[in-house]
Amino acid sequence: MKFLKPIIMIIVCCCSITVTAQKSTETIKKEVQFNSLSKNNTFYVDNMHGAIEVEGYNGKTIIIEVTKTITGKTSEIVAKGKREINLKVVKRGNKIYAYSNSPYTSFNPETGSYSHRENWNSRRSRRKYEYSLDFKIKVPKNVSIDVSTVNDGDIYVQNMHGEYLSANNVNGAITLKNVSGTTDVNALNRDINIVYTKNPTKESWYRSLNGDINIKFKGSLNANVSHRTMNGGFYTSYAVSNLAPKIVKEQIRKSKGVKYKIRSKGQFKIGNGGVQLNFDQLNGDTIVKN
Repeated sequence: MKFLKPIIMIIVCCCSITVTAQKSTETIKKEVQFNSLSKNNTFYVDNMHGAIEVEGYNGKTIIIEVTKTITGKTSEIVAKGKREINLKVVKRGNKIYAYSNSPYTSFNPETGSYSHRENWNSRRSRRKYEYSLDFKIKVPKNVSIDVSTVNDGDIYVQNMHGEYLSANNVNGAITLKNVSGTTDVNALNRDINIVYTKNPTKESWYRSLNGDINIKFKGSLNANVSHRTMNGGFYTSYAVSNLAPKIVKEQIRKSKGVKYKIRSKGQFKIGNGGVQLNFDQLNGDTIVKN
């Protein structure tokens, strides 16, 4: 008698496991005031990851609203990010500082110096989460402001009329709408767009490495313009006349002694000349109009 050996069929199921990123979003609100409102007051914002939006208004209080977003592979990693990343506000005399705080940043309240020291190549292996702080701020409109961010967001400022306006962005655009005052802006890799309600009366600076600079001045403009670019041009609807090139001498110390490097900047006069406006670019155009 012949026995049949049972045939055992083994079905192997191959399963792919997808790890869904965890995300936390929360809103942080803070309010702060200067001891008294004056043209000498300055409000500073220093951010690393995220956008900055500033609106000038007639109130006396600086109203700060920040959306903090943390993402990571696990809830434990996200919880770590929530503990480590925060908003800090410091008041020193006629200066108020708001900044993104983390284990990789430092702030000196005596000097107002803000720095972020994090090795880009190893940042994920150390903290393992991504984060952003998106600022929305209302500021008394006659206060000077100095705002800066690096990644993951644009800077947008409107209705500010303080003595001084400074904005710096590495990987995002800068837009200033209905503003006035001495201006210092630097957008490394994106465009700068400005609409003035009153033209600057003191020397101002406009810099972009890989973006265009578009400025709409108020009515007639009388200015001396310095423009330097490698791959771009200067375009304007104003009447322009040439000035002699400005010669800049740089002292360079080398082993064989001191050498001097001479650089020449294009110089233009708009209208009757007057306030000095400096444009510095590498790969973009400047468009100036009224």
